[in-house]
Amino acid sequence: MQAGDARAHAYIAFIGIYFLIDREMAKIPQDIIDRIIDTADIVEVISEDLGSFGLGNPGGLRKKGTNYTAICPFHDDHNAGNFMVRPKGVSKSPNTYKCFVCEKKGGVVQWLIDYRHMSYIDAIRYLGKKYGIETDNIPVDYVPPPPRQLPPPLPTLIIPRNIMEARENTGGDVLCNYIRQLPWDACQRKRVEQVLRDYHVGHAAVRQETRDHRKVEHHFTVFWQVDANGQVRTGHYMKYKTDGHRIKEKYLYPTDWFHALLERNGITSIYDPEKQEQRQCLFGEHLMKAYPAAPVCLVESEKTAVLMAIAYGNHPMQVWMACCGASNLTRDRLAPLIAERRRIIFYPDRDGIDLWRQKVEQLHYDRAVIDTTPVQKWWRPEDGPKADIADVVLRLITSKPLTNIDDVAREMPHVKPLINNLDLEVTTDE
Repeated sequence: MQAGDARAHAYIAFIGIYFLIDREMAKIPQDIIDRIIDTADIVEVISEDLGSFGLGNPGGLRKKGTNYTAICPFHDDHNAGNFMVRPKGVSKSPNTYKCFVCEKKGGVVQWLIDYRHMSYIDAIRYLGKKYGIETDNIPVDYVPPPPRQLPPPLPTLIIPRNIMEARENTGGDVLCNYIRQLPWDACQRKRVEQVLRDYHVGHAAVRQETRDHRKVEHHFTVFWQVDANGQVRTGHYMKYKTDGHRIKEKYLYPTDWFHALLERNGITSIYDPEKQEQRQCLFGEHLMKAYPAAPVCLVESEKTAVLMAIAYGNHPMQVWMACCGASNLTRDRLAPLIAERRRIIFYPDRDGIDLWRQKVEQLHYDRAVIDTTPVQKWWRPEDGPKADIADVVLRLITSKPLTNIDDVAREMPHVKPLINNLDLEVTTDE
């Protein structure tokens, strides 16, 4: 065969393959493909392959804020924060995945191509079958890959206690001074300094670079996380105003974490992300040993746990802890309490009641209860729509005495009909 004939035969063969592929793709109209991609849920699909994060599966998907993270399956990864899955409904790049190290990224179809080694058309057919959208009658040509061997989990980052202890002087701390000046009764006032010490509340000044490259000193209240074994896991750095409210407006680092500071400054002698993994614990978890049988009163924020410990005390009948966010209401985070069969009383913020109920149901723990009385029965409009138990209690502590019947009716609306019927009035007569 001459060279020209060979080229002609090769060209004809190429054209034949092209039309075969084109005919194959034409079996699924584009509007059906678009519908399948819009319907598919990337969290569901990736969970089929990686599973959910748990004690037996450190590489699985775990919720972190509005997104999900996992150990990246495309390279030898040890840090679960490298691989992110953005679910449907988020504002930025919904229904996608991305690894910030190896830079694998894409949507649900690309995941099937990258992870399961499917062809594009088989990925579309697979998703169509999964979500009940008819494509064509050609079977999916797919054999699942063998399960990926996950690397062993890295050791937990443990911070030397002397680092925490060096930051426990709160004499000039804005939040601590606000707490000190509240109108506590005599018994509560005696507890203030002891509670601040018990929870290892600290203060830190950190020089950080602004976006315009200026060095600025930032002052933080530090809530140290110390686990049930007395090991320091990390510190939550937060800024407060003199009225006790957090600084939340757009400000450079209104909140930070000690382990993040170490990583940004390259202090690998304490924290090397390639050799250790940062795992948070409950704020106040170390108090389990001091109160070995006490039910745990669990709130969301660290400040709330501190205020409630001052207001009502830690004792054999209760100990106050904080989860530092609803996303941490998981069996993994609560494992030390569950292992001891502790009774857990959850006190949600007013705007988080439904979410906390859902989270508690997912725990499947029979010694967990939710108490919404403070943010429903005791709540008043001046407490705010996002009030937590401490907001309500502080209002009760700082409010003026009831001096007239209108005050009574406002504070106790359930007795207002009785007041009206009996024409009652408040008197200071002996």
